[in-house]
Order: sequence, then structure tokens, then C-alpha cells
Amino acid sequence: MRLWDNAQALKRLYRWLYVCVLFCLLGAGGTWLVHSPYFPVRQIKVLQPLKNLQSSEIEEISKQYLRGNIFTVNVSAAQAALAKLPWVAKVQVKRIWPDTVQLEIKERVPMARWNAQQLVDNDGQIFTATSQQQLPLFTGTNSSARYMTVHLLTFESLLQPTGLHIQQLQLSDRSAWQLKLTNGMTLRLGREKVEQRLSHFVWAWPQVLHNQAAAIDYVDLRYPDGFAIRYKNKAVSASADVNLSEDAATMDQQEAQLD
Repeated sequence: MRLWDNAQALKRLYRWLYVCVLFCLLGAGGTWLVHSPYFPVRQIKVLQPLKNLQSSEIEEISKQYLRGNIFTVNVSAAQAALAKLPWVAKVQVKRIWPDTVQLEIKERVPMARWNAQQLVDNDGQIFTATSQQQLPLFTGTNSSARYMTVHLLTFESLLQPTGLHIQQLQLSDRSAWQLKLTNGMTLRLGREKVEQRLSHFVWAWPQVLHNQAAAIDYVDLRYPDGFAIRYKNKAVSASADVNLSEDAATMDQQEAQLD
């Protein structure tokens, strides 16, 4: 039997032809939309105001990846390029019909300086950038940056009653803490009970230390029953009841056995 004499076979053939034509039309329509001059991107919208990220950096990436109509802009490439910028912590690029590309950028919040040209953000991540803000300096290993960030916030909170702030925070290879304050005084906290030891300093600050702060080089809080004070010209020791007794040579011998 010939094909044109078989009604069922002809119906099936016609249905397949209709489907093929429909797919061809859809494909042609899609191609036309993608390459048409219609639906151009007229606006690139940044949701949050930016503090440190330069608008010129965003403009350069936008010109490279976000040109054309709403269908042809390469949002994935733009997002990847923006994520590489030093001040960007997180970014999401979206198409918003009919003519807008939306940039949701979360900037890094600098918490401290790290070496000459690096900073540490509030997540403890080290990144290379510059800032004019007054920030404390971290000294430690790269793996300790996040740990130091958490402790910076804790230490600053404990110091709040004194009105003093941390200028330099140091964590040694042996995990011993040392703080240099904005008044030039250094606090040695050691490795253990560091929050408790810093609380001792906060208590002693208005009682004893405030009036003689200009003459103090550092306060060593690692003693179990008190703390030691080294003056810029001499060294003395302070017990828990703040009696000054031991001479400099004796205190130096004690410090050698501490952290």
C-alpha cells in the first residue's frame, strides 16, 4: 500500500511536520529576540550604596559584559569579574525585565590592617586593598586572622569602660596575646584566661593605672595573683591589692618563666 493511501500514516506524518515547523518558528523567534535591537539594557542598578568600591570598576565590567539587550548580557561573566574585586565579599547579578540589570554587592568591612598593603575584613579574611580608616594592626600567622578578628571584638568590648582602644593586636606562635593600646601602653595577656586578665586591667585602670599611664611601658597581666608594671624608666611589680614591691631584676626573672 502506498503512503498516500494510508490515512493514519498521513496523519502521523502531518503531525510530525507541524511539530518540526513549530520548533523552527520558535527557534527563529528566539534567535531574532536575542539578536534584535529591541529590549536593550537601559539601566544597571546597584542595590546598596558603596563605601569603598569604585564606580569606575563597576563601569568597566559593565561595558565589557553587560552590553546589548536583556537576553545577550553575560550576567555570569559579570558576576565572576565583580567577585574578583578586592572590596567585594559577595555579589549577585540578575536580569530584571524588561531593561535592567541588578547588582547586589556586599562590600567587605575592614576590621584591621595586615602587613603593609593588606586588610582583614569582619569575616577574618585577608585581602589586598588600601583604606584611610584608623584600624588596628594585626601581627600573626595568616591562618590566625579569623581567630584574631573574633578576639578583637571581645577585647574592644571589655575595654569600653576605659575609653581605650587597640592599636596593635599580636598573637605569637605560642598563642600568647599582646595588645598595644592607643595611649601607647602595652598589655601582655599570655595564653590562658585572657578575658579574665583583661578584666583585671579594666578594674585597675581607674584605681591605679590611669593617673600614671604616661609613664607606663607595659602591664604584664600573666601573674596568677596580680600583675606587673614596667615603667619607661624602671620596672616594679603590682600584686592583686596593688602593693608595689619587687625590683626590676626579680621581675625580669619571673617574666622569663611566663608565656
